[in-house]
Amino acid sequence: MLHRPSFVGTRAALSRRVAGATAVVTLVAAAAVGVGGPALATAGAAAPTAAADSVTRLPDVTAVFDTAAAGGRVFVSATDRVIVADSTGTITDTVKGLAGPRGLAITPGGDRLYVALYDGGAVAEIDTSTREVVRRIDIGQRCPQHLALSGSRVWVGYGCERSGAGGALTLDLAAASPTVVSITDNKFGAPALAVAGGVLALGETELHPSTVHVYSVDGQQATERGTIEVPVLGDLTLNPDGSVLVAAWGGRSEALAYDTATLAEVRRYGGSSGSPTAVAFSPDGRHLAAGHYVGEGPALMIYDTASGRVINTASTEFGQMVLGTATLLGRDVFTVIEREGAFRLWHVVDATLPTSAITLTAPDSGIALDPLRVTGRLTLADGTDPGVQELQVSRTIPDGTWVTLSATTSADGTFTLTDVPPLSGQIRYDVYWNPTGDYHGSTASATVPVAGRAATLTLGGPGNGRDGRQLSLSGVLGLDGRAPTQPQTLAVTRTIWNNRLDGAIEQLPNVTTDSLGAFTVLDTPSQGGRYVYTVTWHGDSVYASPSASHEVTVSSTDSHVAGQVAEPAYIGVPFRVSGAVTYDVGACQGPTVVHVSRRVNGGAASRLPDVTTDASCGFGFDDTVSRTGPVAYTVTWDGDATHRRTTGTISGTVQKQPTYIEATSPDRTLLNGQQAVIEGRVTDLNGESISGRWKLTVRRIGPDGSEVTLPGVTTAADGTFSYRDSLPTMDASTYPQFQYEFSWSGTATYRATTGSVFFYVVPPDCDC
Repeated sequence: MLHRPSFVGTRAALSRRVAGATAVVTLVAAAAVGVGGPALATAGAAAPTAAADSVTRLPDVTAVFDTAAAGGRVFVSATDRVIVADSTGTITDTVKGLAGPRGLAITPGGDRLYVALYDGGAVAEIDTSTREVVRRIDIGQRCPQHLALSGSRVWVGYGCERSGAGGALTLDLAAASPTVVSITDNKFGAPALAVAGGVLALGETELHPSTVHVYSVDGQQATERGTIEVPVLGDLTLNPDGSVLVAAWGGRSEALAYDTATLAEVRRYGGSSGSPTAVAFSPDGRHLAAGHYVGEGPALMIYDTASGRVINTASTEFGQMVLGTATLLGRDVFTVIEREGAFRLWHVVDATLPTSAITLTAPDSGIALDPLRVTGRLTLADGTDPGVQELQVSRTIPDGTWVTLSATTSADGTFTLTDVPPLSGQIRYDVYWNPTGDYHGSTASATVPVAGRAATLTLGGPGNGRDGRQLSLSGVLGLDGRAPTQPQTLAVTRTIWNNRLDGAIEQLPNVTTDSLGAFTVLDTPSQGGRYVYTVTWHGDSVYASPSASHEVTVSSTDSHVAGQVAEPAYIGVPFRVSGAVTYDVGACQGPTVVHVSRRVNGGAASRLPDVTTDASCGFGFDDTVSRTGPVAYTVTWDGDATHRRTTGTISGTVQKQPTYIEATSPDRTLLNGQQAVIEGRVTDLNGESISGRWKLTVRRIGPDGSEVTLPGVTTAADGTFSYRDSLPTMDASTYPQFQYEFSWSGTATYRATTGSVFFYVVPPDCDC
């Protein structure tokens, strides 16, 4: 499709020139306001919506050779038919029964179409109003392929593929029985030809290099002016007065123009797209349409013939342009494209209208309610100044709401937009210029990140305070030197630094401004330290969020006792209890004395000896407890001249001591019939035997996982034991494994435990 702007909605395709307008405008919102994207319309009567480009499938077609257009119709020669389409590209009819239709030529008014019949050796004349063949003219040569029409005379390029019997001839169609007049013969194939303004150009498309012959023609007489050598000819065309020949060929990305009088190159068209495949002049000669094999550039380019400037481009995703099939109907271009054997008629609307472009330069940022300037320029593809033009502008704010604005260019197309963004956020400006009868419209957008305005927020109060006493802080919120019109809610936090809290942030109740924007923050500190109070306003769509802070040093005579019981703590084993006396602010100075009592399992308190702290008021002592369960130490410091008395609790849990059963054997590989001999002992956490006669249970677990409870064993007084057992007879070749598991239920001091030893039954010949 054309690389042209897509106007939003059903905006009218109308433009106005405004006389005496200024190029610098202040944007003022017009009546149109909306949500969901701007849909702009010009003032006055709305013009009809512009027709869109189209791509139409050509059904039942396996090959396409030529196109011609006039009188509001387009004709396409295909394998065995001529397809007829209207000016919108819609297929309306088909002329069938033609013997290999190839080249087409049509009268300027479009009433007669001439078709080269490749398989019939003739030219068919078709009445385009009835789509009937009214005459068939035998040319006396085989394989006519190309036609060119000038006045009443048709010029024919004939020749079967690579036959060496090609040539060109002419017929006077005004004669009832036209006489065939030969122009040239003995060509390798059928030459392509073009005729206009008393000039005939013909060249063979199958040769490399190709020679283009240029003739002066007068009636049936053709006098050769000279030749032009080109690498590989793809297509050729003459401008309406025959003064310029344009040839397109493969291997080059340019179409070259030649003066037909001097045969000198006068211009090159292209250079950025693929090889040209088709060229055609507009009926007035002002524009040249050139098709290209699609590479990195567009598939169709429209040039201003006088300047060589590209005034329009078009692209399609449906395939490559068929060689030599470009034709113009008014301002539209029709051509045939092909991909994977499928042929389509491509209609490019208003192709010869030059495009326009709008460039915008926006500031990197803006501030709500402050004027910002967006500069731009409207340019036309043909290089002319646009003159004073009215532009339409929309401004869209972050929630999608938009307003319609307007602006006017200066004569050279430059303009400046001065706007006051009503709020903060990403503000988008869309600028439109509507299409005219001479140019395509265009659009451009620029987005400016607009910051909120700076609001002022103050917070003040005392610099010092005391824990337990209320603090009163006050401040004012201002918006451009004025109080907010409505009460505003402020968030309040306090951050505390002391010996217990390192920057802990707490949310306090919100406060609300009064009619003057003033507010008060009340708080009662519960401990000493450095307090930073911060108030924050969330801001709104116009003003950015401000914050203000105030610091208060809060003194305190509080002291604290904290500590921990070392883990793990076992019954009957000494464990460490440690802690310290601290202040909210400052360091405790020792040594000093703390009083200690203990409760186990919530029982009665037992007074322990006093403990003297170190120089930093830290303390520690060892304790042994004879029962398991929670243990709590109450530690009291009597205070001093600067800090109050305090009491703290240090808690822990006393557990049973862990135990282990060590079981070993002098030989753990046995033959069938040998006894398992086991020696063992019950040990504590230090690996020492636990004295006492302890009953142990015994299980034997076989190789298949089956369990057998064996007679128990009682340890000797020193906690050791011996055990013997005869294993069942097994298949020793599988080296079956047996496990003996010894278990002890423990005591009030010691945990239960289990230990195991493993044996293997081996064959007699095992070197184990």
